[in-house]
Amino acid sequence: MAEQVRMPRLSQDMTRGRIVEWLKQEGESVKEGEPLLSIETDKAEVEVQAPHAGILRRVLVGAGDEVEVGTPLAILGQAEENIDELLRKGESAPKPPPRAAEVAAPPASSGTPLQAPSLPAGKRQPISPVARRVARELGVEVSQVVGTGAAGLVTEQDVRAFASRGAAKPAGEVPENVEVIPFTGIRRRIAERLSLSRHTAADVTTVADVDMTEVAALRKRSGLSYTAYVAWATAQALREFPILNASLEGDRILVKKDIHLGVAVALENGLVVPVIRCAHGKSVEQISQEMDALATRAREGQLGPAELTGSTFTVTNSGAFGSLLFTPIINQPEVAILGMGKVADTPVVRDGQVVVRKVMYLCLSYDHRVVDGAPAVQFLQAVKRRLEQPGAGPG
Repeated sequence: MAEQVRMPRLSQDMTRGRIVEWLKQEGESVKEGEPLLSIETDKAEVEVQAPHAGILRRVLVGAGDEVEVGTPLAILGQAEENIDELLRKGESAPKPPPRAAEVAAPPASSGTPLQAPSLPAGKRQPISPVARRVARELGVEVSQVVGTGAAGLVTEQDVRAFASRGAAKPAGEVPENVEVIPFTGIRRRIAERLSLSRHTAADVTTVADVDMTEVAALRKRSGLSYTAYVAWATAQALREFPILNASLEGDRILVKKDIHLGVAVALENGLVVPVIRCAHGKSVEQISQEMDALATRAREGQLGPAELTGSTFTVTNSGAFGSLLFTPIINQPEVAILGMGKVADTPVVRDGQVVVRKVMYLCLSYDHRVVDGAPAVQFLQAVKRRLEQPGAGPG
């Protein structure tokens, strides 16, 4: 049965998404679960899989357009099916504003057009992998670039030439020894989202030092990461202090019974937060395996909507990059986030003696509108206790 493919909601606060490219052409067959298109969210570029097998009958929103969550993007069905009704529904949906490539532009002084002709909906702009990477770095919209390669292929030189003509030129004069990085795309979306969180939540950060010596010894035998142990301890501590596993929606505080743990994964051009479902019921080994699988899929752009939505609490690790401590920004609409610093050999006092232990700082940012200081600190101490005594079990 023919169905509309709609813009998915890939995070709890996502409202819009931009079509990067269609990975299938109109008339092509597609298998269930096969990548159908890639979209850009406020955090990363993600491939969207086909919900069922069929033929891509019609593309309703072309590459480069940005639309609201739930907007019909395409119609997927069988060759003989009548899709007139679905087309009418698709046409009645709000249309995105015209892209620059669709607006008539004055000819360039060199005689070479600055913009490529508009492509039919769903038509992929042929572009080399290097050119695509450079386009992202320079903030160039690929659909606007005229390809000079074989069959209209956009090359790295095409992208750089387009950018040099002022397509992404910032306002004001720039000294020759200054590199300009366009504040566009994912980087701008991340900024907007984090700014919203900072200006919405009454955020406070509290820090605890944790002796990770016992966990370090376990890691030598298990091969598991520090993040896996912290995620496990966090999920168990949230069972004691469920107010941190909540969200604020209007005039209601929603305390979630299930603990769906978001674990931040850094990508080349952004950040995603895949979700470990019901983490409170899983061992550290199970959490580690799931984290590794999700991180791999994230870096390959293979995560689906179900793997990126529904988190109730987030853990993020900047210690992996050498950070000692930091103040993480809450992942709205959650009410708290736990940040990990690096694990480092540190002199500490034990039984009146100075000894070297492996110490890590845990940084808890929480929304003081929902969470009071006492339960926040008690929760952090519960995480600390489990990490310092991992052999004591979940309790």
